[in-house]
Amino acid sequence: MIEQREKERIKKAYETSLSGLQEDPWLAQRVLNEGKEKKRMKKSISLLLAFALTLMVGTAAYAATQWGIYDFLGSMLGKQPAGADQVMQSNLHQETVNGVEITVKEAGYDGKTLFLLYSYRILDAKEPIGIQKNGAYLITEADENLLYEKNVGWWIDQLWINGKAVDMPGNSGSSIWGSDVPGEIIHAEYWRLDNEELALEGEIEISLPIGERQNLNDYRKVDHPEKYGEDGELLPPEKGLITFRFDAKDTLSKVRTFAANEEKTMPEITAKVTEASFTPLMTYITLELQGNEAALASYKAKNGEGYYDENGTLLFPYTDMDVFSGYIDSLTLVDRKGTILFEEARGCNGLSNTWAEFIFPHLENIPDALYLAPAPNGTADMNQAIRVK
Repeated sequence: MIEQREKERIKKAYETSLSGLQEDPWLAQRVLNEGKEKKRMKKSISLLLAFALTLMVGTAAYAATQWGIYDFLGSMLGKQPAGADQVMQSNLHQETVNGVEITVKEAGYDGKTLFLLYSYRILDAKEPIGIQKNGAYLITEADENLLYEKNVGWWIDQLWINGKAVDMPGNSGSSIWGSDVPGEIIHAEYWRLDNEELALEGEIEISLPIGERQNLNDYRKVDHPEKYGEDGELLPPEKGLITFRFDAKDTLSKVRTFAANEEKTMPEITAKVTEASFTPLMTYITLELQGNEAALASYKAKNGEGYYDENGTLLFPYTDMDVFSGYIDSLTLVDRKGTILFEEARGCNGLSNTWAEFIFPHLENIPDALYLAPAPNGTADMNQAIRVK
């Protein structure tokens, strides 16, 4: 799990990155749960054991549909792959609540992440919502309050799949925007279901807490929505949900997984890739990390014992992560020759003293060898590269 200090580092990084919103719609106004500490639920909607070939490969195939999710999570998802149509679905549900039209526009599942695109449209609004900048409508807190005035919107950090509660997984997030449609606010979300040990198969029912807002503060109410069953699971409330059907099909069979497990030892760190998964929409790479005790001691000798408050009190000491975080953040995906495969990709998605995760867009043609390598000047340093595949 990502440690508390790293959660704050990630939060600060994303807050800083918001200044680039006009160039990068994915760097939007909210990261719901980056690196959130959470319990493992150890349950599965469906877990397939077999992994087979990925979706169609080649230059002749093109996606028939231009999916809106790529307009809002483009920096994460990259270019829309030819196989997106096989895992994405549209026009899933629409209903009106308190004068707000709620539409589940799109949903997709790639074997690890559930992607959602839905909108609120305030029916009595006459103008678009948000601050227009470079063709995009940036949503402010005041804009979101327009929904709250209608008593509509997200009201609990939970969703339900086939009636089973799902905690908000670590490394999940959301992007919120307006549009040129009067009264419309659009949410693009990604839920890392694999971080709750969940896998989807076939037709399922998804319930989102995005309808009429429910009161979570008055626990004395008999009809309070936050109720638990005998098994301790949070039951789906009778009110406040938007429910729709989604066909996850056999997507897990379209995921290819490799594990190089080849250690790379350097002065500051020993690292190896324990899993590399190539899905119809994304590329996920997990690393196991081990710091060097002497390197940490040298770092402390140069920089002090750790982080202090304004009174000089040590809040927490430096750890291995402080020593090697710069190296990990510099890594990008390259082939055997050191060619950078995704110039603008996000890369490192989470980091702790013993673990790191990288995400990249879909890799249409997987090379016979892949590496994570630092490329500070656009040229990969293969002497510091970690074997992925």
